[in-house]
Amino acid sequence: MKKTKVIGMPMKYGCMVDGADLSYSYIKDSLENILETKCETVIDTNYPNAKEHLKDKKLKYVEPVMDISKKLYLEVFNSLYDSFPIIIGGDHSTCIGSISAGLDYYKGDISVIYIDKHADIHTDKTSPSGNLHGIPLSICIGRCDERFNIGNYKLNPENLYYIGLSNFEIEEIEYINNNNITAFMDFEVEEKKAEWIVKEIMKKIKTNNVHISFDLDVLNDAEFHAVNVSVEGLYQDDKGLDLKMVKRILSLLFENLNVVSMDIVEYNPLLDIDLKCKSKIEELLLTIKESRK
Repeated sequence: MKKTKVIGMPMKYGCMVDGADLSYSYIKDSLENILETKCETVIDTNYPNAKEHLKDKKLKYVEPVMDISKKLYLEVFNSLYDSFPIIIGGDHSTCIGSISAGLDYYKGDISVIYIDKHADIHTDKTSPSGNLHGIPLSICIGRCDERFNIGNYKLNPENLYYIGLSNFEIEEIEYINNNNITAFMDFEVEEKKAEWIVKEIMKKIKTNNVHISFDLDVLNDAEFHAVNVSVEGLYQDDKGLDLKMVKRILSLLFENLNVVSMDIVEYNPLLDIDLKCKSKIEELLLTIKESRK
């Protein structure tokens, strides 16, 4: 089993919410204690004089997101040789660099299991907010313009699997339905349970390697409220999965598939006044550690 390597990615330019860049520093002690590894690698996300709009009047912080994503790409690519990288965001634009690195390292032979309440598959043309944490999958697939070129291999939409999806716009669900993307909605996960979901993925999966991109907002608000979309005032509802279900899903994925890398993103510690959400991240980290034995 490859050693675990933690890579900090304190990125907030994908949503530009205060606190989005603090998660790594807040949970570093937990990462070291639970995963029994020294956390020494942090991507430099400092970007002096970052402009919300440079050439594009709609999309926000394109240059910082893409320049910093290329730094993460190199770190993850070089880590995959002898490590299992866990990338701690930051907002979900984090996965631009991590997924692209896996695609190039494994020459396209990698599937992405995207555990998230949101589809994040808008393009530079359809994004309603202009925030880049809503378009990372389209960047990895190659649906966006040349500003978003990163890596050589692109994600085949058929190698994308959603778990826990509940919030999306019409443009996103149309693309999902028209491109043979497997999507398990949150209510399906609750009704059909973790074992059925993972078995269905195992039947369909065509690649030897898997990257898990895990957004903490997939948990319902009652279980985990300290996420960046709460600051934005979006999607506060009763949808989402419970922690027990998510832990079971992660266990089964690690036990049955060759998971080679993982993102954990969108924790906002400024909303975690009593640190109850941090304790739930610790439960998830322990689940990951035990499932990789």
